[in-house]
Amino acid sequence: MSPFLYPLESASEDPSSVGGKAASLGRLLRAGFPVPAGFVLVADAVRAYLRANSLESELANLVARAPEALEGDILARLRAGRWPDELRSALAAACASLGERMPVAVRSSATAEDSATASFAGQYLTVLNVEGLDAVLDAVLACWASLYSATALHYRRVRGGDPPAGRAGADDPAMAVIVQAFIPAEASGVVFTLDPVSGDRGLVLIDAAWGLGEGVVAGIVSPDHYVVRKADSAIVRREMARKRVQVVPAPGGGTRNEELAGERATEPALRDEQAVELARIALAIEDLAGAPQDVEWALAGGRIFVLQARPVTAAQTDVADAPPAEEGWVSEFDTETDPATIWTAANVQEVMPDQLSPFGCSITKMMLEEWGTKPIERMGIRLETKDPFSAYFYGRAFLNVTMMQEVAEQSPFGSPEAVMDQFLGQERDSNAKPQRPSLRRLLRYAVILPRMLWHIWQMPAEIRRAERTIQQFEQEAAARPFAQQSDEELMRTFDERLPRNGEVSITHVSGAGITSANFEWLRRCTERWLGDEHGVLQARLCTGLAGLESAQPAYELWDLSRLVLASGQLREAFEHTDGAEIERRIATLAGDKVNVFRHRLAEFLARHGHRSVMEAELSAKSWEDDLPTVFVMIRNYLAADESAAPHRSEERQRREREEATRDALRRLSWWRRPTFRYVLRQAQQWVGMREHTKSLMVRGIQHGRRLTRELARRMVAHGLLDDPADFYYLTWEEAKALVRGELARDEAYGHIRRRRAEEERNRQVILPETFQGRPQPLRANDRPLPDGHVLRGIPVSPGRVTGRARVILDPRRDATIEPGEILIAPVTDAGWTPLFIAAAGIVVDIGGSLSHGSTVAREYGLPAVVNVKHGTRMIRTGQTVTVDGTEGVVVLEDES
Repeated sequence: MSPFLYPLESASEDPSSVGGKAASLGRLLRAGFPVPAGFVLVADAVRAYLRANSLESELANLVARAPEALEGDILARLRAGRWPDELRSALAAACASLGERMPVAVRSSATAEDSATASFAGQYLTVLNVEGLDAVLDAVLACWASLYSATALHYRRVRGGDPPAGRAGADDPAMAVIVQAFIPAEASGVVFTLDPVSGDRGLVLIDAAWGLGEGVVAGIVSPDHYVVRKADSAIVRREMARKRVQVVPAPGGGTRNEELAGERATEPALRDEQAVELARIALAIEDLAGAPQDVEWALAGGRIFVLQARPVTAAQTDVADAPPAEEGWVSEFDTETDPATIWTAANVQEVMPDQLSPFGCSITKMMLEEWGTKPIERMGIRLETKDPFSAYFYGRAFLNVTMMQEVAEQSPFGSPEAVMDQFLGQERDSNAKPQRPSLRRLLRYAVILPRMLWHIWQMPAEIRRAERTIQQFEQEAAARPFAQQSDEELMRTFDERLPRNGEVSITHVSGAGITSANFEWLRRCTERWLGDEHGVLQARLCTGLAGLESAQPAYELWDLSRLVLASGQLREAFEHTDGAEIERRIATLAGDKVNVFRHRLAEFLARHGHRSVMEAELSAKSWEDDLPTVFVMIRNYLAADESAAPHRSEERQRREREEATRDALRRLSWWRRPTFRYVLRQAQQWVGMREHTKSLMVRGIQHGRRLTRELARRMVAHGLLDDPADFYYLTWEEAKALVRGELARDEAYGHIRRRRAEEERNRQVILPETFQGRPQPLRANDRPLPDGHVLRGIPVSPGRVTGRARVILDPRRDATIEPGEILIAPVTDAGWTPLFIAAAGIVVDIGGSLSHGSTVAREYGLPAVVNVKHGTRMIRTGQTVTVDGTEGVVVLEDES
């Protein structure tokens, strides 16, 4: 056997020779685990190849000159080289030993990979379904080149390691390569032997989908999710996804995406006994390794194969010898920030609660960073912070708290405390003293106040312009549909609409600031003149406002549910819990009542189809594209009686508001009443206006969503992309370059693979809600849970109610709630608010008094507490909880 190549079962335990992945797989093979047969080409092989082709100095110079864009250039240089005879002969013989015609998988195994403190998960290349010696040789070169990928270089720099420069030193990062028999998986996925988010060591988490594991690891498909309890191997949770695509071997080598339809799309990828067996294997691997494991697996011919196992470095929860929390890596779209700037995820997480796609991030960064401060500049406010309005870390969006505080401090009657309460959910300091006016501050106010008043006076006209802009978008799309436009026309249309959409976004940002000021003025009046210490009266005075835009979808969904109840056919279709099954059954129905339902549903989608969870993200599905979620929300209302009708709730809240207004006016001195009436009218008007401008902004985003969907579909038809979803892993400039032939398909997929891997890594990152400078990722146990059975938050809608909890983490995956249950949610926005109708109360992990969910909770008269931090972690579905929306307290019943 060549000194450069060993059978996998004979692989050294030394990762500096065979890499972390090969060392782990060799250990598993020797212990009897079902690992596919194969061999490992050791790290010295790449050094030998470089020496034989005199590439060491050239690569070192390339690294020094262009450290950010190496992988493609280095691969081209490697491909131009000649394989040393000894290496080529050894590889040929080893491949023949696996079977002359057997396809193989070629996997990178870097010397710094899969250690107890660094996994490099997804950063290095794996090439599947490789046929023939020449294809194997090229795949090996590609694996070597992936050592120089942008994300791998970033990760090594953050961890203090130098990028490789072609040196032959034993301590330099290098790449071994594994060649294994390819497993044509029927199903595949990953297993964690702990909960990587909560750190719970008593659970095994399994993700499973049809086809090859690339679909799950790269985030191409939504997998089924199983949770197995270690103590008794019981499956304690199952979440079946609609699997619209699977990754399968392509004829002649490589892989392709294959659409799934019918029962196959919703059929579980694993039987219960297979999930339990998979958990048993993963636990045995954990026992062998002595630490929690992340295991990739495949199922073929009824047999489970282990493809990879590595320590769970993302959590490192309660392992006794776990190292200190890492500072993390620099993601591609991360924002450079002043260390003194304060950032928060509160409020912005309502519209962007998850990672943004690379495409969405590139567009949103441009819009908010370029246009986000324009309303501030128009009012003459001078900002000391040089950081932008919004920032992005680990794929997530954050708002500039320092900027908002500066604006509040310089604004007449502004209050930094009000900003922190209304938008960030931070409790006010009752002992705080108002700032004393100084001559400098008064002079500053004299400059800013006229501009601010002019800006406020102009806002209704700005809103009308925003409405006309959105109407023009709709008229233009009707006159010349996207399907009729050429590729160049589509791209030109998108570019032309970006600044127009930016103006609509500016209008929303401006309206949010004016709403904050008016809502705070009302709070000061009710607190100082009417003893409203906790803002309960303020909340009652801003409820029952007819036409609140974010509340309207629930009213119309309720009306649709009454049409369902009036039709036996529709009732039968809605007996199913799965929204996709409801959609399929309705498609087969006919009759007058069914036609009326379809017509009303179409009207609903025309008015509200732009709403969704993650509605500011272009790659996310809106209700227009996600009928199963809409059907499940309708289904929630079927068991509710007429007393729960939102129209009745609106009328009840209107009466309460009018009574509270009359009572307040009775208690006020006559000379204060005109001021109070004016402030109240302004606050009520702008609360509704803020919801309207937000809807306008999202409608603009929906037009961009439709356009990019059409362009992505065409790129697949042209052979430029394999899957429309891949489009959103490119930036807009890259997408245009790909269409115009200015970007090679291979280079585009280099970006796509790298960003999918980075998205998967970022998914494991836990970030603080508010932080200064660049965020430091948290471990799960860095977020201690409060003691006892009481959660405290911000009271946003008064009242007290006791009921069973319903924990929902994402209404796109689970939108079922029974009448009278307490909704426990991480965030709330338009995509969540139809769940409010069935709920008896609301508890939300984040948010403030002017959060969109808080505004709608007041409109429906639901007791609500937000910013409890730990609700979705501490409360279990079915547990009895009491929500006090007056005091801001949530009491948990003892489940024992």
